[in-house]
Amino acid sequence: MEPVVIGLASNERYFPGLYCAVASALSHLDSTREVDLKVLDGGISKHSKNALCRLVERYGKVVRLQFVAVDESLFRDATLGPAESHMAYCRILLPRLMDAPRVVYLDADTLIFRDLSELFDLKLPTDKALAAATESETLTLGEDSGTLANAMKLPVDGAYFNSGVMLLDLGRLRKENFAERALDFLEAQRGRYRFHDQSAINFLLHGRIAELPEHWNRASWRFDEQDDNDLDCVLHYTRSAPWLCGIPGPAQVLFERFAADADSPVNRQIAAFKNSRRQQFVRNVLAPFRALVFPVVSLFYEIPAKKKNVRDIRKRRGIGSIIFSTRRAGVASIASAIRKLVE
Repeated sequence: MEPVVIGLASNERYFPGLYCAVASALSHLDSTREVDLKVLDGGISKHSKNALCRLVERYGKVVRLQFVAVDESLFRDATLGPAESHMAYCRILLPRLMDAPRVVYLDADTLIFRDLSELFDLKLPTDKALAAATESETLTLGEDSGTLANAMKLPVDGAYFNSGVMLLDLGRLRKENFAERALDFLEAQRGRYRFHDQSAINFLLHGRIAELPEHWNRASWRFDEQDDNDLDCVLHYTRSAPWLCGIPGPAQVLFERFAADADSPVNRQIAAFKNSRRQQFVRNVLAPFRALVFPVVSLFYEIPAKKKNVRDIRKRRGIGSIIFSTRRAGVASIASAIRKLVE
C-alpha cells in the first residue's frame, strides 16, 4: 500500500504542539503502513528539529521525516494571522511544495487518537478537491464575510469548514492553480475576510469540499462538554494553544498529561505561559468588540468590478481605513486599561 502522507506547519513558538501532534499521530497509526511526514518549517530551531527526529526514530524506518522551508513573505499582503504570524497561511502552499498526489494536513494544535490511514485512504467524490469537518463556531460563509459571499455570488448560508484537519487532493489543486488563486484572493480581499487561509479555502472552494464526520476534527470545547471520556477522535485546540496558555478543563488536562508522557512537559512557570494567560483574558473580554467592529469595517470595502468604478472604490477604501484606524485605537485603549488591571 502507498505510504500515508501527513503534512503539518510550525514555527518555534508552535513546536511543542507540533511535537505532540506527531507523537499522537504516529502512536495511533496502522503499524504496517509507511509514513511520509512533511513539516512546513517557518523557523524551527535546530534543537527542536533534532528532538523531532529522535521522536520519529522511535517508530523505525517506516517513517520518513522531511522539513520543507517556507517563505512567509509570500503572505505579507494578507491579514496578519494568529500570534502575529503568517504561518497559518502556509498550508495553502501544500500543492506547490509537495509532489504527492494527496496529503492529510494537521494543525500543530491537535492531538490524534484515530488511525490517520483511514482518513488518507478515503475516496473523494470526483467533484471534490478536499475533505474537512464543518466549523464548530463559524457555521456559514456569511458569518465569515457576508460582503464577500454576496460579491462572489455565493450563498451567505453556505456551509463553512475548518481547515485544521483536511484531506487534500494535491493533484487536482495543482491543476486548478489553487495556491496562486488563493494568494491573489488574500491580497485582493485583505480586510474583508476574518479567518485567514480558512477564508480563502472556503470562498474559493465552496461546493468542492466533502464533509468529514466530526470525530476527525473535534473542537476542544466540545470535548470539555462531553458526557463521557470518548477519545476516538482528532482533538483540535481551537481556542487556545495548550502549551502556551490553555483553558481549564478536561482537554487541557489531557494535553498536559500527553505532553509529559511524550517527554515534552508543559512548563506553567515560564513567562510565555503566564503572559499568554493574561492575553487570553484580554482577548475574551474584547471578543464582543471585535465582532461588532468587523461588519462595520467590511461595509467600506467593495470588490472592484468595472474600471470606471476604480476611483470611487479607492475613496471608499480610504474612508474604511480611517474608520478602521479609529475603531482600532478605541479597542487598543480598552485593551491597555484591562492589561493594567490584570498585571
